[in-house]
Amino acid sequence: MKIPKISIKIPKIKIYGIDVIKNFLFFTLFIIITLAIIAFLISPAIHSFKKAKKEYYQTKYNLEVTTNEYKTKLKSLKKLQNANRKIINALKRDFNEKNFKMFASKYMNVHSIKEINSSVYKKDFLKTTYIVTSTIKSPKNFYDFIDSLKTYKSVLRVYFPIDFVKNKENINLTLKLEHYKLNPKKAK
Repeated sequence: MKIPKISIKIPKIKIYGIDVIKNFLFFTLFIIITLAIIAFLISPAIHSFKKAKKEYYQTKYNLEVTTNEYKTKLKSLKKLQNANRKIINALKRDFNEKNFKMFASKYMNVHSIKEINSSVYKKDFLKTTYIVTSTIKSPKNFYDFIDSLKTYKSVLRVYFPIDFVKNKENINLTLKLEHYKLNPKKAK
């Protein structure tokens, strides 16, 4: 069996000696090859550009969300700091015996203040224990002193038991006092 030959005859149209159809086909082939090369070379660059653009906008959005959250938390922190400024300042102060004696002089006559020990309390605070010996006129003075400790400029805690010993018209008082302060190592 013979395969018939298919021959396509392209008509020849010549203008000024140039075959127009042949040139048109070559020009079309040139455009198709150029577009294919552009598609294969530039397409990956466009794809990676779109991917980078998407990642950029996602990162920008995350930054805006984080920035807004930061500003909100900073605002609430500033508000909390302002509301608790007295307590924060009290935790930064050292214990001053002279100031304590002046404060307590309204309620008792302080004879001595002895530091027993100092230790770390809950990792963030330093706790210093003092033994205070004094005389008071009545137990009411002592309870008034306890009530007024919340207005003192340092954080103090009276540790029970407290020794009351009657001595003629006065009462000898021995109590353990604890002073709390921010740990300098943690305050940084």
